[in-house]
Amino acid sequence: MPLSGRFVFAPRHSPAAALCFAVAFSLGLDVTGARATAPEPPVNARAVIAADQALPPEGVDELKQVEIGGIKQWIHLRGANRNNPILLFVHGGPGAPMMPISWTYQRPWEDFFTVVQWDQRGAGKTYASANGKTGKTLGIDLMQADTEELIDYLRKTYGKDKIFLMGHSWGSILGMKVAQHRPDMLYAYIGVGQVINAQRNEVVGYAETLAKAEASGNKPAVAELKAIAPYPNTDGSITFAKISIERKWNAILGGIRYGRDKDDDIGVEMLSPDYSDADVTAYTNGERASEMALVPAFLQVDFDKLTTFKVPVFFFAGAEDRTTPSSIVADYFQHVDAPQKKFFLVEHASHYVVDEAPGEMLVDLVQYVRPLAETSH
Repeated sequence: MPLSGRFVFAPRHSPAAALCFAVAFSLGLDVTGARATAPEPPVNARAVIAADQALPPEGVDELKQVEIGGIKQWIHLRGANRNNPILLFVHGGPGAPMMPISWTYQRPWEDFFTVVQWDQRGAGKTYASANGKTGKTLGIDLMQADTEELIDYLRKTYGKDKIFLMGHSWGSILGMKVAQHRPDMLYAYIGVGQVINAQRNEVVGYAETLAKAEASGNKPAVAELKAIAPYPNTDGSITFAKISIERKWNAILGGIRYGRDKDDDIGVEMLSPDYSDADVTAYTNGERASEMALVPAFLQVDFDKLTTFKVPVFFFAGAEDRTTPSSIVADYFQHVDAPQKKFFLVEHASHYVVDEAPGEMLVDLVQYVRPLAETSH
């Protein structure tokens, strides 16, 4: 089961640099580190970051609620040029939006795409504004329907025949189902941390995490991981307690974010121009509720035999990803029949390629993916 975890990247117009200045001024320091003669008033860090991320007048920057599936759901569209193609990002989790951390890596993408971040039903700002209510019982079919309705809204509202759809982790399940069901709406489907067979993900991911623990001599990790064997259980089920232990050591051993031993971005989320403190709290609550509601269905997902697509298909996989192991995606890719396909194995990355290697990924998107918006007319 995918969990949240994202790596901070500072683009050319660095929000990190702006934040450093903001903190310095709020402490009464000048930029050289010397004490200023008169303290400046406290700075709103979110406002500083928002100003630093400002787009040109011909761009689009809309944070709003839209009616999807009978409830209000939050989206944020950002792009430097309204004529650029739309790229809808379908987040993972379940219930783990990328909206509150997108400010750390997304700005360069917005020169080439109008990027749409969406807090799904039961997640983030959507969960917060609905006071934790989801309108209907969460399920994969419902979430797929929400995705397709949102795509139709984007096409009609912004005058686009088609869009690009990018699904990450849990979101890659929805992305694959939409690509199979409504290829007419898409220029291409882009899977990141792609789920192919959830049961096999768990078998392979557990084995790789245990092997990593043994190779690194981490005795507590080895002991805890061996204690939850067999994983999954012989009947294919997995308790939340076992999942939590596997994910804990997966994260500590760098299988969720490369070279890092934590899967916690609350500090970054607290600085998001898109989120309030209440939204950050709702993020945690929504993620927990979404996992409880959706993980049983998630564990039954199997795309092994769905290999024929009517749209181009692209997969990005972190070489060190043990949540959705890259070896499983690479094997599946060999059997894919699509108008165009390409597999990108990203070194020095794990499960969150979008913000572990955002520059490398953007180069590939611009070179191989974005031209499809020009040639499909």
